[in-house]
Amino acid sequence: MNGVEMVHKEGFDKKLKILILTVSTSRTEETDSSGESLKREFIKDSHTVSKLICKDDEEQIVNAYYSNRDNDVFIYVGGTGPSSKDVTVQSLRKISEKEMIGFGELFRSESHERLAYLSNSSLFIKDKKQLFCVPGSPDATKTAYSTISFMMGHIYHELHKE
Repeated sequence: MNGVEMVHKEGFDKKLKILILTVSTSRTEETDSSGESLKREFIKDSHTVSKLICKDDEEQIVNAYYSNRDNDVFIYVGGTGPSSKDVTVQSLRKISEKEMIGFGELFRSESHERLAYLSNSSLFIKDKKQLFCVPGSPDATKTAYSTISFMMGHIYHELHKE
């Protein structure tokens, strides 16, 4: 039996409410191609999707979560690299209940890019919400979409069955 057959089927048909948060000091609504690309893909799957831009700032990153808790899934795009300005993961780690490091491992493996291993991609759980952190490059968002869309229904089911 392969891993796909072992995944619970419950929750996969549920349409989730997703917030895409582009973390950047330079991107604007007009130049945010990565966040916009992710938004389009999840909308194609009939999910409810909204998008915001916040600065590479711990307070803004955390407040973006607390101000939008009516969402099921948060996808933070950007702020996962080695720069001192990249603080997305460290900021969310401070408020999370659980970190699922396997997501980052899978993301880097699926990307087939050596530079992806410099990404601090991760998945956090907070208040039964999924908080994904992925790089902001256009190629990374393609990998992020395929990886997140595959697992978010299962995660939702696992978080809400209790």
